[in-house]
Amino acid sequence: MKDRTDTLEIGSQAPEFSLGAANREGLFTLASFLQRGTVILEFLRGTW
Repeated sequence: MKDRTDTLEIGSQAPEFSLGAANREGLFTLASFLQRGTVILEFLRGTW
């Protein structure tokens, strides 16, 4: 993992990534969602 990342600008292409599912087994990948169409990512900071 990088120690530092560059900030993406609006409209930038996100790098490929995968995330573990929070409520079931498995992974979600950006590529799998892009196969369905446009993807909009929103990252929220907070505690749950």
